[in-house]
Amino acid sequence: MNSFRTTALALAGAALLSAAVATTAQADDAPWCTGDDLVISAHDMRPNGSTNKGHVVRFAAAEGVTCTIGGSVSNLRFLDAEGADMNVPLTGGQGEYSEATVHGDYQAVLYVGSRISGPHVTPASIQFDLPGQGSLGARVTVAWPSWIGAPVQVGNIGWPVS
Repeated sequence: MNSFRTTALALAGAALLSAAVATTAQADDAPWCTGDDLVISAHDMRPNGSTNKGHVVRFAAAEGVTCTIGGSVSNLRFLDAEGADMNVPLTGGQGEYSEATVHGDYQAVLYVGSRISGPHVTPASIQFDLPGQGSLGARVTVAWPSWIGAPVQVGNIGWPVS
């Protein structure tokens, strides 16, 4: 198994394990998150060797909000500075479904990985539709922090891996 697939599987497995652990962040009847409920940002992750590059998209609750989000984003695109789709290829599946209730200090995350070797692009932003309940959620555009390799692998939204 190649190191990219091993890393992706390790991230997915850790996310599943962390989602199974009950935390005080989960609220019983929290409404589903909308775009207005969230503060979304993208960040570089620490390198995990010399073959893979990782990013994390953080979903924090807006001031005074408690809401639940989970599943996969849709219609994901990396955009250049003019807002044009850079046609970055995506690969892999999203993995197991999980949900996270965000509020205060508790955030949900979406992990994005790519190979260091091979073609690179430097997007200005990432755009996607949030998961909704029975339909697509809001379309959001978030500033992107650095270059990314192609193809890109994207996981599901869930609890951060510690």
